[in-house]
Amino acid sequence: MSEEQTRSVLLLTLGATAVWLWHSGEALNYVRPGLAPLVLAAGVVLLVLGLLPPLGLLGGPAAGPAGGAGDPHQHRARVGWLLLVPVLVVLVVQPAALGSYAASSRTVVPGGGDSEFPPLDAPVRGAVPMPMAEFVTRAVRDPGQSLAGVRVRLIGFVAPAETSDGSYRLTRFVIFCCAADAEALQAVIRGDATPRARDQWLEVEGTWQPRPAAVDDPNPQPPVLDADVVRPIAPPRPPYEYSMQFSG
Repeated sequence: MSEEQTRSVLLLTLGATAVWLWHSGEALNYVRPGLAPLVLAAGVVLLVLGLLPPLGLLGGPAAGPAGGAGDPHQHRARVGWLLLVPVLVVLVVQPAALGSYAASSRTVVPGGGDSEFPPLDAPVRGAVPMPMAEFVTRAVRDPGQSLAGVRVRLIGFVAPAETSDGSYRLTRFVIFCCAADAEALQAVIRGDATPRARDQWLEVEGTWQPRPAAVDDPNPQPPVLDADVVRPIAPPRPPYEYSMQFSG
């Protein structure tokens, strides 16, 4: 296969992979929803380049003599096939969304705002549903302790807490552009007597365990939720949260 044909096949393969990531929804494991159309657009452009002249397979055979064994063009063609390695990883392994093994090095607590927190949403089925970012921010940064005595509902996956009391850390990643800039938001879950598997997705209902707000602490400990109902759930789609701004 000539260098031109190799280049065209690589473009087609990369383009088809990008289109598949968009169509299957797997792109949301890597980018926020607003960027998924760009993944599709990039895939379509690569497919067009791989098919149509002057680069594509439909552009006709390239002119010029065939190279010998030491032809640098042949060497570049062989090296170009290395671009298929990440494609094969995506297609064969199909890496999942970020999980507990990535959380330990990316844990963060959102900073506080300059004004009061807005009122809580109304309860739904006996608990206030809220993103993990809102729970962590209110629990750690709100001097008014708006979560005190409020039964909340959180969704996240299990990460080990490395304690002997059976607690674990309910975790949710927040991303701003793509998985490369993800940060983990966590709440310590206590009161759940059932052993939970690492990376298992749960819906947890309970009440926050009050403590003084750490408004000026740049690295406070995650808040604690005393759970009274824990339900295993399927991994949500999309798997991430996309904002940490909840203070007024």
